[in-house]
Amino acid sequence: MENFKLNNTHEFKGFIGGSENFYKHTFGSIYTDGIKYLADTYECYWFLDTISIYSNRIKGEEFQVWNLKRVNETSQFRITVTDGNKNVLKTLDISFSDFKANQLDVWCVNGTIMLPAEY
Repeated sequence: MENFKLNNTHEFKGFIGGSENFYKHTFGSIYTDGIKYLADTYECYWFLDTISIYSNRIKGEEFQVWNLKRVNETSQFRITVTDGNKNVLKTLDISFSDFKANQLDVWCVNGTIMLPAEY
């Protein structure tokens, strides 16, 4: 299995420097053009749902890094949330996903979910 990390692709180059549009998620978070593209293209709205639900439960952390990583080349994933300084705030195990990549990082800043390039 190829070690495919979405953050390392040129696919997201067009999103550098911010977003022209912002979208409201059902669970209250806001997300950017890059995240909408990611969710539409890679069919991972479930990841947005997870971020939207849990990011509000992590109190006092305005900046959160959400890392989605495949576990041992299986269909299982682990989500690790940090404060950007490698201090783990939360971990979640996903028992099954057909997500294509092995790893992905997105940021949640003051309730807005974005690609790192959009910051």
